[in-house]
Amino acid sequence: MVLQSEQLLETLLDLERSRQREREIRMEAEALLEGLRGMSEAHEQQDLFQSLVQALRNVIDFEEAFILRATRAPQMAVLATTLPVIHEGTWEIGPVFAKSIAGKPVASFDVAQVPEWNNQPPSITANIRSALHIGMKGHAWQAILVVTHAQAKHFGPSQVKKAMRFSPLASQALLTLELRKALVERDRFYQLSLDAMAIFTVDGTISQHNRGWSDCFGCATQQGCNIFALIHPDDSGPLQSLLDSLQSTQGNRLLKTRLKDQSEGYRWFSCSIAVYAGQMLYYIVARDITESVLFEQRLAYQAGHDSLTGLKNRAEFMECLKAAFTRYQDNPNLCFALLFLDLNKFKTINDTHGHDIGDELLKAFAATLKEAVRSEDIVSRLGGDEFTIILSRIKSMTDVEAVAHRIREFCRTPYQLKELSIQASTSIGIALSGPDFTHEEEMIHAADLAMYTAKQNTSLPYCIHHGPMHCDFAAD
Repeated sequence: MVLQSEQLLETLLDLERSRQREREIRMEAEALLEGLRGMSEAHEQQDLFQSLVQALRNVIDFEEAFILRATRAPQMAVLATTLPVIHEGTWEIGPVFAKSIAGKPVASFDVAQVPEWNNQPPSITANIRSALHIGMKGHAWQAILVVTHAQAKHFGPSQVKKAMRFSPLASQALLTLELRKALVERDRFYQLSLDAMAIFTVDGTISQHNRGWSDCFGCATQQGCNIFALIHPDDSGPLQSLLDSLQSTQGNRLLKTRLKDQSEGYRWFSCSIAVYAGQMLYYIVARDITESVLFEQRLAYQAGHDSLTGLKNRAEFMECLKAAFTRYQDNPNLCFALLFLDLNKFKTINDTHGHDIGDELLKAFAATLKEAVRSEDIVSRLGGDEFTIILSRIKSMTDVEAVAHRIREFCRTPYQLKELSIQASTSIGIALSGPDFTHEEEMIHAADLAMYTAKQNTSLPYCIHHGPMHCDFAAD
């Protein structure tokens, strides 16, 4: 009978211990949930820390708490604390801290026996005898949550076990803090960046933008504005192709395009556009490169044009002639003509009236040549008073003769240059594309030869060189 009573008592004690254990687990779970709820509602670092401390108080009895964050190895600094005196100074990473960082909570019966605490001033350790160190795992930081008590041996194995279970919540707090700080830093960069940044949907609607975007595009940033309303009509096709490509390849791509600024004019931008898996949003960073593009265009223009007349120069003329010659070789029906011209007695005019008048005459004659031909024809200045014309898509010799006569007719009217009336004339040599010419240099030589032949007899408006054997002369 006595044995049965003892067994019953033992059973009742086991049930009580189980109920007590269940109560402790429930309280810990509620504390964890409350801590998570508090962290989700916290907007500042100190609020987040207070939520963590409050959740831990429901599980472990302690007096003060602080978080140490690794800075420069092997040192740590205080990130948050309930004890103002601990806010200053640095802490060295010793064996206790290293073990905590590795994921094992460490209880110190007497902080005076812990190397990390021995390096702290008496103002910090005066009212602290024992401490519990809990590691916190973040993406960017190594950190330790430290709770303290004024009594020695206050923290023991049971508190270590509770701290082990509480460690994930502490780590979540650190991760949340890192995320919040990263978001703040991102938003600061986002708003302070001089680049224009925006987010737009798959249909082009701009959903978010920074100040740099507003500064660039002004009223074009109103709610619901579409990226395709900003882009130059000629560039909308390449943009759409890039967006379609990004949907299948992900990542980011670069695009140089023209966007409408707040003055309703178009400027050049270098745009980095990205889309990420699982999102239906595009991210764009646009940098104004208008001055750079215009500078490149000026350099390209200067490399291929005569600085005085604005016509194509010798180098650009050669490229155009090579292209015309290649087209003819591929298709003999695409005939063309090369005209070689110079101004008669230009040296005399230059010496008599000065180089300024000579330059003005060259510019006026260049304008005459441009006026006498079609927009698709190529007019070039080779140098001095020598000019060339490439007449594209010639159907018959009549087309070429009409141009030559038109040039000569325009030259019958004197040029009015700085209150001077200058009468000028030109000699014209013509070479027609044909099987006799196997290289563009042969055509140049033939047209040049025909021009000098025409110059020998000023009554001839032009001379036609058909090939290496003969020339035809035309009389007025």
